[in-house]
Amino acid sequence: MSERPVPAFPGLLEEMTVEDVRAFDPEVVVLPLGSTEPHGPHLPMGTDVWQVTRLARLAVEWANSRNARVLLYPTLPITNNVNFRRFPFALRVGVRTLMSMLVDIVTQCRDDGVRKVVLVNGHGGNPDTIRATLREIAGMDDMPFVCSTGGIPPKGWQSPIEHASDHGGENETSRMLWIRPDLVREDRFADNPFGRLAVPLLAETNYVRPWHLYVPVSAGGETRASSAAKGRAVTEAGATGLADLLVELSATPWSERFPYE
Repeated sequence: MSERPVPAFPGLLEEMTVEDVRAFDPEVVVLPLGSTEPHGPHLPMGTDVWQVTRLARLAVEWANSRNARVLLYPTLPITNNVNFRRFPFALRVGVRTLMSMLVDIVTQCRDDGVRKVVLVNGHGGNPDTIRATLREIAGMDDMPFVCSTGGIPPKGWQSPIEHASDHGGENETSRMLWIRPDLVREDRFADNPFGRLAVPLLAETNYVRPWHLYVPVSAGGETRASSAAKGRAVTEAGATGLADLLVELSATPWSERFPYE
């Protein structure tokens, strides 16, 4: 009779049985949020999912190796993406839909006895919705404490990324070279163009960018300086502080005054 498979690390919900979860008795839940969308001719559509999943897994694994009790939920692969709608198969749900999903998930955490939830966001289209959801939850009675982050690098950490880009550039390309190099098309690396604003002062305002005009090939910026070493450094830096946060959240008793003493 073969032995029952063991989860990759304690707290990985997808690989645990119901008995495993009950015995684990989690103090904190981590929910990663990704996106399935174009990332240029060189990166896969699931780039945001792969990246935030690796970040969250590292942080939870490191935290639980330090006696934390953090439960990692599966990554949400479809989130807000209205600004990419001119590109094919840029998967999306509406703002209100994502808010409802997050409220429902946090409510279930409460019902399952978890009072602390960390949303780990890996997609640039989500922060405004996440912030609105945190306010929505704050106005509800008897709900868990919820916070969000995209990773927490150590203080003073210097990123090795040479060319800034907010989509499909050196940062994301480097991370994918470390996480899933088999999915990266290195032969398509280039300095991809950005659209230019007709009114430059709009850069100082908030608006929803039409990304078929902002990044015409669905990725922007220089990618030829990307490397797996840079991607590992960026990902592990973000996981370091996040793991510290999870350890402290797990060790701090819940009270009606939380997160204050």
